[in-house]
Amino acid sequence: DRVTSYAGMRSFGVGPDDDGKPRLLLNGRPYLHIGVLDQGYWPDGLLTAASDEALVHDFTEMKRLGFTMLRKDIKVEPLRWYAYCDRLGMLVWQDLVNGGGRYRTPVVSWPGRWPVRLRDDRPRSRWLLGRADPAGREEFRSEMRRTVEHLRNVTSLAVWVPFNEGWGQFDAVSVATEVATLDPTRSVDHASGWHDQGGGDLWSKHVYERPFTAPRRRADERRVLVLSEYGGYDLAVEGHVWGEKPFGYRRFTSVDALGEAFLRLHETELAPVVGHDLSAVVYTQLSDVEDEVNGLLTYDREVLKLPEDLVRRALAALTLRPPSYG
Repeated sequence: DRVTSYAGMRSFGVGPDDDGKPRLLLNGRPYLHIGVLDQGYWPDGLLTAASDEALVHDFTEMKRLGFTMLRKDIKVEPLRWYAYCDRLGMLVWQDLVNGGGRYRTPVVSWPGRWPVRLRDDRPRSRWLLGRADPAGREEFRSEMRRTVEHLRNVTSLAVWVPFNEGWGQFDAVSVATEVATLDPTRSVDHASGWHDQGGGDLWSKHVYERPFTAPRRRADERRVLVLSEYGGYDLAVEGHVWGEKPFGYRRFTSVDALGEAFLRLHETELAPVVGHDLSAVVYTQLSDVEDEVNGLLTYDREVLKLPEDLVRRALAALTLRPPSYG
């Protein structure tokens, strides 16, 4: 028998750039995370890819387009998936599986359009967010600890994301502190999207259906500003649609119109903010998923909806100011 393995060395962290802005660091230097949301669903296997070739296809397609990070959305993959990220050179933001009871629409969906923010350590808020059950809260913490331990040695894993858009959220500051204690080598996005509690390392925003403008930074706000979901532009490709009611955040009917909007979003709207304060972006999303037709790829991965050079041009507009190192 023969067994082979590999090792990787890197450091992740948070620190100031030359202008004093808090940035994500890779090996001690500011590094822009240009990410895409990856739910990891497949039409022929749901949560399971048909082959290693299918997994590698997603990595290589996204890397070829210019993305440097995948945010694994509410799913823990088999270790082979992470091994490919390590070996092919793709950073990972890892969501924890949120769980919980019934989520109330006004507190998990409406904050995307209106400024709603709950304190997640209060009984009524826990009920609204689906975490009223003490046993459920302890189960989440138990699974969180097991997930962190399970993935601790993944070289490419850069950020932990305990909660997303309020789903099952509770005590996010305490949870983030525990995650950081369990694994002090990674950053923590304690509440991705909304219901920010002021914890973790990232100041995390989701923005759809409206322009993104950098929020005014208070003097005591030292977390890294990230746009952890945006875009969601949808284009249904005939012959490659699985659902009966296509869903997306902004509908397009032609490749040309989608391409113009995609370029404008990155070159005009996001590029100035990245240069000023924004340290990571996560476009929604890698592929269509059943009714959701806002992927860069169709659900069957057969069609890339935009020309490769157009996507690369758009993402190339997102750059940090080159730092000066002595």
